[in-house]
Amino acid sequence: MPERIHPDQITPTFCILPWIHLSTRPNGHMRLCCTANASSAGATNDKQYGGEVGILKTDSGKPANLGQTRLLDAWNGPYMRKVRQMMLNGEKPPSCLKCFKEESAGHRSKRIWETEYWSSRIDTKSLIEQTSPDGEVPPQIAYIDLRLGTLCNLKCIMCSPHDSSRWVGDWNKLYPMVENPQLKETIQWPQQGKVDGASYTWFADNPSFWTDLQTQLPHLQQLYFAGGESTIIQEHYTLLEKCIAEGHASKIELRYNSNGLEMPEKIFELWKHFRRVRFHFSIDSIGEMNHYIRFPSDWAKIEKQLRRLDESEAHIEVTVACAVQILNIYYIPDFIKWKLSQGYKKINPWPLGAGLINFHFVYHPAHLNVKVLPPEFKKQVTEKYEEFYRWLHENHPEPQRLEESEYGIKRLKGLVKFMNSEDWSNRLPEFKEYIQHMDKIRNLNFGETFPEMKGLVY
Repeated sequence: MPERIHPDQITPTFCILPWIHLSTRPNGHMRLCCTANASSAGATNDKQYGGEVGILKTDSGKPANLGQTRLLDAWNGPYMRKVRQMMLNGEKPPSCLKCFKEESAGHRSKRIWETEYWSSRIDTKSLIEQTSPDGEVPPQIAYIDLRLGTLCNLKCIMCSPHDSSRWVGDWNKLYPMVENPQLKETIQWPQQGKVDGASYTWFADNPSFWTDLQTQLPHLQQLYFAGGESTIIQEHYTLLEKCIAEGHASKIELRYNSNGLEMPEKIFELWKHFRRVRFHFSIDSIGEMNHYIRFPSDWAKIEKQLRRLDESEAHIEVTVACAVQILNIYYIPDFIKWKLSQGYKKINPWPLGAGLINFHFVYHPAHLNVKVLPPEFKKQVTEKYEEFYRWLHENHPEPQRLEESEYGIKRLKGLVKFMNSEDWSNRLPEFKEYIQHMDKIRNLNFGETFPEMKGLVY
């Protein structure tokens, strides 16, 4: 059993991920983790830390892109070494400010839960002992986040052509319509994503990536797939088959963030070979509200897929992963009530999300972050959650357990505290213009779908 060390026993700023993990963007850029990019998001487009915080850089200062850069060269490149040094010195890397801000607002950050999760699987003390003074560590990567291009079947309101191929047509209509200069800058798509060696086919352009990845298969404990939509990307299946063929699958955990709409039978057959599957079903609200946010999702099909997953094999863990943003934070209590009413056996079973649902915040685009809500509406949200806590105490079979869990009422209170922690309402004009244009492009009606929020736009 690995020797477990809480991060605060090393330094208060420690996170295990820079020692065991690499993350990719759909364009091939490498990053510290999947949330590091959001650390520069704020009330304005001030481009703190250059606007590319979290992206690994080469010696020349250019983004390290897997279309051109070797995976293992980036692993001990200047960016990764510097982050490790800063953490061991008790400093806060700019890449990681998102987590520290969430923690200060009472929210359980990725830094905390990932470090706790992995410290029971990997000897943290040994990792630190193997770290050289300049931050270099042996390339034994346990956890890789792969974004294999932008092929997707949805075009979510908080997404863009940077992450979804279906967004391209809407972006071509939207960008010329936008007048607000801040919004124009936020939604830009320079050179259609082909900047600094980036490409949405990076995984096909550079065969050395697959060579480097193969050397890490014996060390891998988790493969994480996210957008585009991995369930419709062939290379995802090819990699699973390779892990099986080479005898590594039984020790690898698969993890997904997926819209769950396309799940062929072969995926369940492949999953049988892996140690565990953690399937985070991306759902943000109920019915028409989810259709608006995760456009153009089919609610009836989502319910069918949830039932299908609820009957899946025991080693498949299923959670609802809700992206909390300006459009749904008011309605999350209703979403949770709906989920509790369904009687699912294994959708967020206790202790996953305290038996409710799981959350993460939307930071990009910043005009959809919950901090953008005006003070008067934040007050309405806060009051609704206070009523919901009382409802949970009166209607949940184990309210005391919900009160004590880090993922229960404490987490809900953390959402509200985070929302109220900063005032980004100067971005409301961006939000209003964005929603008005998107309604025209997609033939939607924000006011009818979110009636309590109609006054924020019209």
